Amino acid sequence: MTKKLISALISTMFSFALLSGIDTLHQFAFYVTAVMNGCAWLALFCGSVKDDVAAGLRSYLWISLPSSAFSLYAMIFTGHTVLAASSFMVTFFILILAFKKPEVAA
Repeated sequence: MTKKLISALISTMFSFALLSGIDTLHQFAFYVTAVMNGCAWLALFCGSVKDDVAAGLRSYLWISLPSSAFSLYAMIFTGHTVLAASSFMVTFFILILAFKKPEVAA
């Protein structure tokens, strides 16, 4: 729970940095967000959303959803619509995998 709260806090701080208007802080937040988005796509394609990770996502969704929505707002408001779309898509696909019913072996 603590890791999820810290993650949501860091995500919110980067969103505020995007919205701040300070050019260097804005650029730093943009590049970090872009790299983290790339890491999320890599994790998705490598099949990292299984078992314990999926259970953690399902149990603490109420913490990460507001910070994800605020991040999307910050990216769209500051004109980074492609990054916002990519972030939304990777989050959506990860949540689909997390909530997918496990297949039972016959």
